[in-house]
Amino acid sequence: MERTYINEFHKQWIESTLESITSWQKQPISLEEKKKQQKMLNQQRAIREGKLKS
Repeated sequence: MERTYINEFHKQWIESTLESITSWQKQPISLEEKKKQQKMLNQQRAIREGKLKS
């Protein structure tokens, strides 16, 4: 796949992100870790939505 970059910083950022994604795919997280992450996301959402409703 041919990629088009805006500038050198953009190229480095995209390449770094793609490397991270590849690394994450090779190391799937445990169910416990998934639950922990989801709990954190839910808390963050609750805080955000609570602030928006005020």
